[in-house]
Amino acid sequence: MTSRTSGPSRTSGRLLRAVLCGTAVGLLATTTACSSGGGSTPNAKSNFSTAQVTTAPGTKALTSLTWSGDYRAPYSEDPIKTADYPEETILGNVCEPLIRVAADYSMHPGIATSWSQPDPEHVVVNLDPRARFSDGKPVTTADVVYSLARNMDPNEASNYADSYNDVASIKATGPEQVTVALTKPDYIFTRQLGILGAAIVEKAFAVKTGANFGNANVGVVCSGPYTIASFDGTNAMVLKKNPNYWDPSHAGKADTVTFKFLSDPSALANALSSGSLDGAFDLAASTVPQLSKAAAGKLYIGGEGSTTQNIDLVVSSFSGGLADARTRQALSMAIDRKGIVSALFDGAADPLYSVAGPGFWLGNPAQSTYQAAYDKLVKGPDVADATKLVQQAGATGKTVTIAYAASTPSQAQLAEVLQQTGEQIGLKVKLAGLPDQQYGNLFTDPKARSGYDGFLTINYMEFPEAATMYASYASKTGVQNFNGYANPAVQAALDAAQATNDPTARAQAVIKAQDILNTDLPWIPIVAPRALLFQNNGVTGAPLTFSYMDNAWVSAIGAP
Repeated sequence: MTSRTSGPSRTSGRLLRAVLCGTAVGLLATTTACSSGGGSTPNAKSNFSTAQVTTAPGTKALTSLTWSGDYRAPYSEDPIKTADYPEETILGNVCEPLIRVAADYSMHPGIATSWSQPDPEHVVVNLDPRARFSDGKPVTTADVVYSLARNMDPNEASNYADSYNDVASIKATGPEQVTVALTKPDYIFTRQLGILGAAIVEKAFAVKTGANFGNANVGVVCSGPYTIASFDGTNAMVLKKNPNYWDPSHAGKADTVTFKFLSDPSALANALSSGSLDGAFDLAASTVPQLSKAAAGKLYIGGEGSTTQNIDLVVSSFSGGLADARTRQALSMAIDRKGIVSALFDGAADPLYSVAGPGFWLGNPAQSTYQAAYDKLVKGPDVADATKLVQQAGATGKTVTIAYAASTPSQAQLAEVLQQTGEQIGLKVKLAGLPDQQYGNLFTDPKARSGYDGFLTINYMEFPEAATMYASYASKTGVQNFNGYANPAVQAALDAAQATNDPTARAQAVIKAQDILNTDLPWIPIVAPRALLFQNNGVTGAPLTFSYMDNAWVSAIGAP
C-alpha cells in the first residue's frame, strides 16, 4: 500500500494539485464550478461505466509514444527506492513485479506462472522458466529471493519495507519455486507481489553496482517489456522496446516511449491539447474544462470509486488543539464535502466519509457489505451540532494549526476552507504553508510534525484493499501511523481481516475497525478524486483505473 508525499516515505502524501481556481474565501458559498478559458463550465460528469476498465485496445504498432511522467522526474531507476507517482507510473514497464495485475486489479501470471497459499502463513510461487532479463540471462530463484528480500534490508532503504513487516523468510524451495514464510496468518500479502516492492532485478548486476544501482548513469537490469534508453534526470526519460522480451503476448507496441515531467497543470493541459503529449493519467481537476473540449483527443472521467486515492487531514498530534476526539468529530461533522467537490474539484471527486471509501471495494465480492456500512456514514455538514461538540470538549477558542504545501495552490485553498470551517464552530485555525522539503519531512520526521495539529495529504494504494489502507495508519506498526494512534479493538479487527480469505468475513472485520476509526478520527477523510485520463486520438489502450501504478501498462498502448 502507498500514499504519496514529496518526501521519501513509502506511503507518502503527494502535493495536492487538483484545485486551481479562485481563492478559498467564500468559495463554498457558491456552487459555480471552476472554469478555464472563460465562461462557466458544468461540473465534471463520468463518461464511462464502472465496468469499463480500459480504453479500446491498441492493435497497431507505434514508432513513438510521448506521455506524462507526472509532476517530477524519478529520483532513481531502482524500483524500490521511492513509492510515488513518477516512479510508479514508469518503472513497472521496465522492472516487472512478480505477478501481473490487470486493469480490473485481478492478478495474472507473469514471472510467476502460479502461486498458492497452502496455509495462512506460507505463500508458494512458481516461476516461468521462459522469463529473461533484458541482457538475456534467465530469471532465477536466486534473483527472486534477492529482489524480495531487499525490502527487508535496512541498508536498502526500501519504500516498500512496510509490506514485508510480517515476512519471516524468503527461500528457494525448488528449481523454479520460492516460498515466503509469514510471521502470522496473512491472506493479503500476495497482493504485495503485484507492486514494485516485488519488482525482480538481476541480482548479479545489482550486487556488482552496489550503491550506484539505479543511478541514471548506471541503470538497472530487469525483465520488463521496456528498458531505459536515456534519462537526463530532469526533463525526460526515454524507454525503448525490449526486442528480446520473453513474453511475446505482452510485448510493447511502441518502439520508444518518452516521459515528460510537467508540474504545472496548465502547461500539461496545453501540451495534451496541442498534441505534443499523447496522454496523461491523474490529471488535475482544473484541466477538465479545457481538455473536455480538446480536439486532439478524449478526456475520460471516472465515476465514484474510480481510484484508490483519498484526500485527508492527518491528525499529527493528540496533545494539541485536536487532542479531544470530540473536537476532531466536530471538525469532520462541519466539513461541507459536497461543496468542496463542486467548488474546488470541478466535480471530479466525491465526498469521502471514511478514509477507505468506495474505490477500495467496488467490484469486491463483499461490495454490498461495505456499501451498506458506508451509507450509514454519509451525512451533510452540521455546524450547529459541531459547535456544541467543540463546547463540550472545552475547545472553544483553542488554536488548531494545520500545515500544507505552500507551493501548491490547491493545498492552500483546501486549507483555507478548513480554516473557515473550524472558525464557524468556535476553533481558531492557524495555517502553516511549508516549502516542499519541509512539507515532505512531515511524513518522515516526528520532530517536523511537532509544531502542527494536522496536515493535508493525498494518499493512495496501488490495489483496492480497505484492510491494508486502514492498517497503514491505524495499526501499531503502520508506516503512516504518524500520531501514535493505538486502539486494541481496531488492531484486533485489522488482524482478523488480514487472517481471513473470505471476502465477507474480511469486510465485516474491516467495518468493525472502520466504525471505531470514524469515531476516533486519527485521520479525517475529506474527498476522493476521480480517475482523469487524457488520450490522444492517435493512440489507444490505456487503463482507466489506478492499475497503471507499478505495472507494464505501456505494452497495451498502440495505434487504433
